Amino acid sequence: MNRSDQGNAGASNSQAWITLTVDDFAHSPDFPPGFDPDCFVSYWLAHGGPNSFTIRTTKIIGEGSSNPNLANGKGLDHIEDAYGALIGEALGACPA
Repeated sequence: MNRSDQGNAGASNSQAWITLTVDDFAHSPDFPPGFDPDCFVSYWLAHGGPNSFTIRTTKIIGEGSSNPNLANGKGLDHIEDAYGALIGEALGACPA
């Protein structure tokens, strides 16, 4: 889930949320093998991707919901819904 800067600041006081930078992700064991992490981060940021995400660690908010406000770019968004295309573009531009 992606949160606003104000939401990120408030969430930092809760153990249910963590903030993860895209650079942290790209240099973690969770980053897909076969891609250049530094290239990915550069492409991501140059094409409008946010520097970080604040993620709910205790559950998936809105899972199975038909709430029209999810993934509308104005509040809580699932990363895949909001940035899936950019993730694919960045990976495609950055083979190892």
